[in-house]
Amino acid sequence: MLEAAGISGIDVAGVGGTSWAAVEYYRAKERGDEFHQRLGETFWDWGTPTAISLVEVAQSTHLPITASGGIRNGEDVAKAIVLGANLAGTASPILRAAIEGPKEVKKVLAYMIEELRNTMFLVGAKSINELKNAPAVVTRKTAEWLAMRGFHPEEYARRKM
Repeated sequence: MLEAAGISGIDVAGVGGTSWAAVEYYRAKERGDEFHQRLGETFWDWGTPTAISLVEVAQSTHLPITASGGIRNGEDVAKAIVLGANLAGTASPILRAAIEGPKEVKKVLAYMIEELRNTMFLVGAKSINELKNAPAVVTRKTAEWLAMRGFHPEEYARRKM
C-alpha cells in the first residue's frame, strides 16, 4: 500500500533506539507526576525490536529502507544492511559526542566508518552491495518472533556471496 501511495522510503526504528515511554517517564518524574511516571516505567521497552521490524519491512516491500533504532556503531550498521536496510542512521552516539564538540563528533563518525569497514572485511564483503548479500544467522528470540509472525529468518543464512 505504501508503494502504491508513492512513498519513496521507510525509516525503521523499533525498540532499541529512543524509548519515548522513557522520555515521558523522566518528564513525569520532573513534574512529580507518579501516575505517568509509572506508565512510562511500565511501557519503557514496549514495541517491536528494530531488527525484527527491519526484517519484516524488508521482506514486505521493495522501497529503500533506513534503519535507525539502536544503531550505536559500525557493526550495527553492517547488521542492519545484512538484514535489509539500504542506509543506517544514528542519533545517540552523535548527540553524546556533540556535547564535547565537533572534533568529538568527527571522531565518533570515523570510528563508526572503520568499524563498518572491519565488519565488512570479516564477512568477506568488498562493497555495500556484497554486504547486502552476506549470509547471517538469526537466532533465539529474534528468530522465534519472526517465525511466529510468518517471516523467514533462515533466508539470511542461505544467502551466498
